[in-house]
Amino acid sequence: MIRLGTTSYVLPADILPNVEFLAGKVDDVELVLFESKEASNLPDRKVVRRLGELAEEHHLTYTVHFPLDIWPGSFDEDVRRHSVDTYRRIIRLTRQLPVFSYVLHLTPEGYGKVPSVDVPRWLDQLDRSLAELLERGEVEPSMLSCETLSYPFDVVLPLVERYDTSVTLDIGHIWLMEYDAKEACRTLLPRARVCHLHGVSGGRDHQSLAATPAKKMRAFLEALRAQDAVDGKERVLTMEIFGLSEFETSTALLEKAYRYILDLRS
Repeated sequence: MIRLGTTSYVLPADILPNVEFLAGKVDDVELVLFESKEASNLPDRKVVRRLGELAEEHHLTYTVHFPLDIWPGSFDEDVRRHSVDTYRRIIRLTRQLPVFSYVLHLTPEGYGKVPSVDVPRWLDQLDRSLAELLERGEVEPSMLSCETLSYPFDVVLPLVERYDTSVTLDIGHIWLMEYDAKEACRTLLPRARVCHLHGVSGGRDHQSLAATPAKKMRAFLEALRAQDAVDGKERVLTMEIFGLSEFETSTALLEKAYRYILDLRS
């Protein structure tokens, strides 16, 4: 079954006003978190309590997107350990919420198809970070959904399989990097707990779904429907967009042109 969701930044406001606005409109909200020396949007206990109330009132779940600016594959041990500590802190912070999955970036050293100047060493560091994150049993491996990024996911798939984590299949990233979308769906949808869907056009992603050619959209949604027919596994399909206009046009497009996918919603 498919739970349809979007991000916590549809409105130009903090997380709570966005969730209050989206409650009743979607099944899941991706809590897009960030934390730096300059700013942080990590919710306090009062906000977490209200998020829990909204979830109960509207049958919402949350996918928690860990901050982007942490580096589990860093060669600097202080940076790598800080990344693991950040994951743990956010897991503890959101423990009282109905979290569907934690979206995890196995962050490359830089954007592109080659994730590191020293891929074996980078993979070793990722290996250590995953082992440390899971060793205390604070989160089940299947609750961690490693996202497809700019590099070929085959590079990290052995780690995903070794630790038996789930996958976030970001089909928009696949389209943007011009990887084989059909092959990505074939190999990754069975393990996917979350899918990210957003428009891609002119070298830009995270646009309205209307920006993506209908043929690409249809192929992905049909693959998702086919996988659902095979395993009946509950998944979240997140419209990963950041704006009210993009949310409205994307929702209208799904309901008008691809209504069959909404029939899968739980």
